[in-house]
Amino acid sequence: MDLKHQAERPLWRRLLTAGLALLIALVVFVGSTLAWFAMQHMLAGYAPITKPEALYIGAGHRDITDGEFDNEHFENIRYLYFNGIDAKAGQPYFDYVFCVFGSVIAGYRLQLAYTTNNQFNYEIYRAAESTTSSEGAIAYTTHEDTPRTFYYSASGNAIAGNFLNAQTVGNETLANATLHQRTYNTYNEVNKYGEPLYWQTTGREPANLRGDFVNYYILRVYVNGKENNDRETDIICIAAKSFSS
Repeated sequence: MDLKHQAERPLWRRLLTAGLALLIALVVFVGSTLAWFAMQHMLAGYAPITKPEALYIGAGHRDITDGEFDNEHFENIRYLYFNGIDAKAGQPYFDYVFCVFGSVIAGYRLQLAYTTNNQFNYEIYRAAESTTSSEGAIAYTTHEDTPRTFYYSASGNAIAGNFLNAQTVGNETLANATLHQRTYNTYNEVNKYGEPLYWQTTGREPANLRGDFVNYYILRVYVNGKENNDRETDIICIAAKSFSS
């Protein structure tokens, strides 16, 4: 087709050609836009799966909502005081409340590590929280400008667990050498009471793979007939290990 003949094409045909080109461009634009929105929707659906997991230990009450941890109240683990143990009081044990909270966790183990100067025994119980007092419940008062008091009661039996490095020496339970190198690395000799015992739960503690959660516990410390308040000191570490990691 020569240029003269092309220039003489009817106006309606030239407009139709331009219109088709515009329509095609519009369809491509709309298609791209819909694909972009669809991708955003897919990414939004995947977000809870890829959200970083978080696992913390606190003392006492935790306010939990589906949001950012920084904007919510929790009791720092430093408020878990053990200086209230009075061996002269004649009580067989003393109870202390703590919690495990976090987000996007499939489950976790609780772990204890402690030295053995005092030959105390430790058990962990799951606990229920209430705003009203009941017989045997432990009171915990928050460290806020306007303090609140909550009450915790042990439920069921002590959580099952096992020691990773325990041995019986005479009438004492002490640590063996199984985990010595991992604990002290370059130290060859350590006082027998300074070698910590390691204990962990055998089962999985429930959490929440899709959002926030909080679980309350009572740590029970048995004084085992100790009758005086000497200056011996035990070091106690509480940890939670995620099954998701």
